[in-house]
Amino acid sequence: MSSPNSDNLRDAAEPFGRLARFLAVFVPAAYAVLYAPYGMDTTDFGYFYGHPWRILQGEVPYRDFAYITPPVALYWHAFWLRVTPDGIAVLAGKISFLAEMLASAWMGTLYLNRVFDLKRLGLPLSLLATAAFVWGVHTFPPMPWHTADGLLFGSAALLAGIRGLAPLAGLFAGLCMLTKQSFLFVPAVTALMIFMCRPRRETIFCLFGTGLVLLANWLFLRHLNAWEAFCVQTTGQLDIHEALQSGIFIYLTQNPVLPALALVPLIFRGLPRRAGGRPAALPLVLQPVPFYFCLLAAMYTHDVLRQKTWIGYGASWPTLFMVIGGACTLFPAFFLKDLLRESAIQGSGAPFLRAGTALGAALLLSWSTGISGGYKIPAFGALPLLFCALLVHRRLSGAGGVRACAMLALAAGLVMFRVGYEYPYVFPPRPMPRSSLVHDAGEVYHKARGVYVDAEMLGKLRELRELRLKYGPGYKTLPAFPLAYFLNDDKPVYPAEWLMDWQIGGRVEEFCRRLQESDITVFMEKDQIGLAAPDAYASRRYSVPLRVVKNWRGIEETRYFVVFRKPDR
Repeated sequence: MSSPNSDNLRDAAEPFGRLARFLAVFVPAAYAVLYAPYGMDTTDFGYFYGHPWRILQGEVPYRDFAYITPPVALYWHAFWLRVTPDGIAVLAGKISFLAEMLASAWMGTLYLNRVFDLKRLGLPLSLLATAAFVWGVHTFPPMPWHTADGLLFGSAALLAGIRGLAPLAGLFAGLCMLTKQSFLFVPAVTALMIFMCRPRRETIFCLFGTGLVLLANWLFLRHLNAWEAFCVQTTGQLDIHEALQSGIFIYLTQNPVLPALALVPLIFRGLPRRAGGRPAALPLVLQPVPFYFCLLAAMYTHDVLRQKTWIGYGASWPTLFMVIGGACTLFPAFFLKDLLRESAIQGSGAPFLRAGTALGAALLLSWSTGISGGYKIPAFGALPLLFCALLVHRRLSGAGGVRACAMLALAAGLVMFRVGYEYPYVFPPRPMPRSSLVHDAGEVYHKARGVYVDAEMLGKLRELRELRLKYGPGYKTLPAFPLAYFLNDDKPVYPAEWLMDWQIGGRVEEFCRRLQESDITVFMEKDQIGLAAPDAYASRRYSVPLRVVKNWRGIEETRYFVVFRKPDR
C-alpha cells in the first residue's frame, strides 16, 4: 500500500512524465522532417553511399577497392541500400542516421536504468534518452556514418550484456569492433562489465559470441580472397601519435574559461540572507551545471552567428564531460551512492566497483567514438556524458533538481543546435544558409528526391550528369564526390572513391599508375582543384589529384568542374 506522500509525488510528477514522453516522440519526428532533408556535400556525405554501392555492383572491399576500416558498416549500409526504394535512397540514408542515434540513446538509457535507479534521481527515461539524442545527432549532419553504426552495435552489446543475454552481447560487441578501429576495446570492456555485474560464467558466453563474429569475418574475407588486403589496409594508416592526441591529449587541453565561469555563482551561495541569516539558495539556472548549459548555448549561438558556418559541437563540452565522467567512474562511492540496483546486478564484486565498471563501460564506448582520423570529439555518445553531468549536479546541488536540470539540458540543446542547423555542413566551407536550400536534388537525380540543396550544389549535380552523358561511364570524380557512380547508376571503373592519401592507405604511386594505365576521364571539382589537403594533417594530402592537375591535359572547363585526360605519348 503506497503512502500519501508517495501518491502526491507521483501525481505531481505525472504531468512532467507525460511531457517527457511527448517530447520523446515529437523531437525525433521533428528532426526527421525539419533537418534530415536539408544539405548535401561531395566529401563525407557520400562515403556510405558510394562504397556500399560498389558492393551491390559485385565488388569486394580491400580486394577490388580501397577501404581502410573494417567491413561491417559497408555491408550494413549495402543491405539497407538494397531494400530501400530507389527514389528515396539518399533521403533514407540521412534519416537512418537519426534512427541509429535515437536507438543508441534509448538502448544506452535502458542499460543505465538497468544498472542504476533512475527513479531515485527523479529522471524519466524518455527525458534522458531524448536529451542524449539531441546532443548526439549534432556531431555530424544527417548522413550515414560508421561511427554511428559502431555506437549502435556497442549500445546493443551493453544492454544485452546487462540483461543476461551474454552470447548476443558478444555478437554485438564483435560487430561494433568491426565497424571502426577505434572500437577495438568494446568487446573487452563488455566482457569485463559482464564479469563484474553478472554471473561470471556469462563472460565466457560473451567472449564466445565475439569470437564467432571475428571467425566469420576471417572466413568471409578469406573466401573472397580479401583477407591479406584487409590486414594491410586496415592497419597501414594507424598513427600512434594521432591516437594519443585524440584519445588522451585532447582531454588535457581543455578551455577552462567556460567551466570557471559556471562556478562563479557558487561564490554567492554561501552569502546569508538578510532576514533569516541562512545561506541563500541559488535558483536552478545559476547552479553550476545548469548555468554551464546556459553559457554553452549562448557561446555556441554567438559562434554560429559570427562564423556563419557549420559547428558540429559546442565549445569543448564533450571532452569536459568525459573528464567529469572519469571522475564519476573513479569515485563511484561519492557520485553513485544509493543508485546501484542491487536486485538487477548479480556480480560478486564490491557494489561501488561494479557501479564504476558499468558506468565506465558506457563512457569507454563514447570515448571510442572520438578516436578518429577526422572528427576527434566524443560527442556521438552523448548519453553517459550527460548522465555524468547530472550526477555532478546532484552532488553539488542536493538530491533534487536533476529532472529540471535534464530538461534544461534538452532545451539548451534544442535551441543552440537549431541555430547551428541554419548553416548545414558543406566542404569546402562556403556561405550556405538553410534558407538557400530550396532546390530538390531530385530535379537532377531521382535517387536524391526529397533532399534539398542550394543553387550551387544543384548546379554541380546538373553538370556532373551532363559530363557523364558527354564522356560516357569511363570517368572518375576527383578528389572525392563518392556519390557520383551511385547517382549515375554506373559500375565503378576506378578502385577508390576519395583520393586522399590516408583513404588509399598511402599507396600514391599505385593509384597514380592505375589512372595512367586506364582510359579514364577525370572530372576535377574546381573548388578543390588547388587544395593540397582538406585539413592540416600530412596524411590527408591530395597527392594523386595534385599530380593529375600538374601532369594531365585539361580539355574542358565548366563552372564547377575541370575535365582532364592523360597526356598523349
